[in-house]
Amino acid sequence: MKIAIAGKGGVGKTTITAILSYLFSREGEVLAIDCDPSMNLALTLGVKDFKPLSELKDLIYERVGRGLIYKLNPKVDDVIEKYSVRNEDGIKVLVLGTIEKGGEGCFCPESAFLRAVLRHAILKSDYLLMDMDAGIEHLGRGTARGVDVMLAVVEPNVKSILTAKKIERLARDIGIERVYFVLNKDRGFEVGDLKFVAKIPFDERIIEADLKGIPPYKVCNLKPFERLKDFLTSVSRA
Repeated sequence: MKIAIAGKGGVGKTTITAILSYLFSREGEVLAIDCDPSMNLALTLGVKDFKPLSELKDLIYERVGRGLIYKLNPKVDDVIEKYSVRNEDGIKVLVLGTIEKGGEGCFCPESAFLRAVLRHAILKSDYLLMDMDAGIEHLGRGTARGVDVMLAVVEPNVKSILTAKKIERLARDIGIERVYFVLNKDRGFEVGDLKFVAKIPFDERIIEADLKGIPPYKVCNLKPFERLKDFLTSVSRA
């Protein structure tokens, strides 16, 4: 199962990615990829020692090239095993990092390398969860076909709702048909006109876990997340 999780900054998509990664890891090996430039997923999973792939300049230029001519499909089949790290619960974590585009635009060696890594991960992983940014820029038409589900995470405010609707449009534009909305930090308010497949109550223990530097699934109420996991399992099999 391949799941991409997106949303406006601060809505809790990284927390949801981390907890779902843990729940799916009970059934098999999970690869959790941090595609967000803020790079918080590894820390949320309790991993402090990691190196973003985008910083491996020598490797990128060796595999992709540099300048005006470079490979769009570089060799990356060894990258995940070499550069991912495992947290104490066995979840494999890979951090893509940020792309300093400058005047190069989106067709740069770093972008080609990261997209190739994502394509490989989608093809080869049994359980893959991706913590995206709102622009889902790392995904393209070449990788979207392999994503089973896109979750757009919303918290109770207007800006978050607007971002989620934009994410839905972007996802469908690149071929992701199953796009679902998840309400996080639910306090019982009416939240726009979206149809939510899951509503996750506000839980102060998640904040406490962050302050203590431990994964949220060790202290929070897992039942709402387990229901979301069961829903995702059911739609992936449909």
